[in-house]
Amino acid sequence: MRPGEGTGSARTAVVTGAAGGIGLATALRLAREGYRVWGLDVKEEPPELAAAGVSWASADLSDPSAPARVMAECLGEGHLTSLVNAAGVAWFGRDVSALDADEDLWSRTLAINLEGTRHMSAAALPYLRRCSDGAAMVHVASIAGVRGMDSPMDAYQISKAAVISLSRSIALQLGPEGIRSNTVCPGAILTPMVSPLYDESPERRVRMEQKTPLRRLGMPDDIASAIYWLLSDEASFVTATDLVVDGGWVAQVV
Repeated sequence: MRPGEGTGSARTAVVTGAAGGIGLATALRLAREGYRVWGLDVKEEPPELAAAGVSWASADLSDPSAPARVMAECLGEGHLTSLVNAAGVAWFGRDVSALDADEDLWSRTLAINLEGTRHMSAAALPYLRRCSDGAAMVHVASIAGVRGMDSPMDAYQISKAAVISLSRSIALQLGPEGIRSNTVCPGAILTPMVSPLYDESPERRVRMEQKTPLRRLGMPDDIASAIYWLLSDEASFVTATDLVVDGGWVAQVV
């Protein structure tokens, strides 16, 4: 890990969930755009990150003490311009209605998806406050957080709805300090978390594509582009917003 340096305007970012999917795509995109990037995950570091010059730290965000520890290890006395909370879990086939939920699965889903986001945001705040020219957070939620699902996955759905609400609250509280907070709400994205479902049932992939007005699945890079824009100066007047990136899915009445 490289320690942070100074409090100038150099773009620095921490991306959670950076071992795969949206987190990995975002870390690589920010590195290409000239950010100094730290990738965090409980999984092993992907070789692409090291090749792109991204620094790495291991962190289990279900542990409430991990965010403050890892932020101190990564940034030291440095500053942070951008936090991306992309870590998240969804247990297909096991996550069901809240009325029938397995307590351990329910608690772990919220511990990672919601509490991990909350603890990371709190741990990042002192470093974001050191930034001299505007800082921003982007939290990866889901269209499941704004609409219901055909088959209930309530731990996932409720955790993502809570992330949206948390982001809005953070935005209103920190807006006077010039710190922005937004969410991205992906639709059907082809990530390593869902790919096995489509491998088992190609018909399921076709159904998802047909439900999407653009008639394709989204890719992690589609979400990374939206995150990059929300972090950029081009979005300097955008906060407390939930940016839906779903190929038109939620615009439908079905």
